[in-house]
Amino acid sequence: MYRILVVEDDPVIAGAIEKSVAKWGYQVECVTDFRDVLGHFVRFDPQLVLLDISLPFYNGYHWCTEIRKLSKVPIMFISSAADNLNIVMAMNMGGR
Repeated sequence: MYRILVVEDDPVIAGAIEKSVAKWGYQVECVTDFRDVLGHFVRFDPQLVLLDISLPFYNGYHWCTEIRKLSKVPIMFISSAADNLNIVMAMNMGGR
């Protein structure tokens, strides 16, 4: 079973993503400790990360960079920030 890690600080959005993805038979975990996203990533060992840009403590770009130091796992940014700068930043960090 594929594992998907959701890094989203809005519990309503995180819950909706978790519910939708779980319907497809994937194992989903949502990060709740935004100080230790990398630790959660290592413990869960996902095949896909869904990552918000605006997070408490450190933003999604930071966590993308940290994950990239350990893994080539696909990272998809989930954000309402759709301006060109955010899109370019996400791609430069190794996300999609």
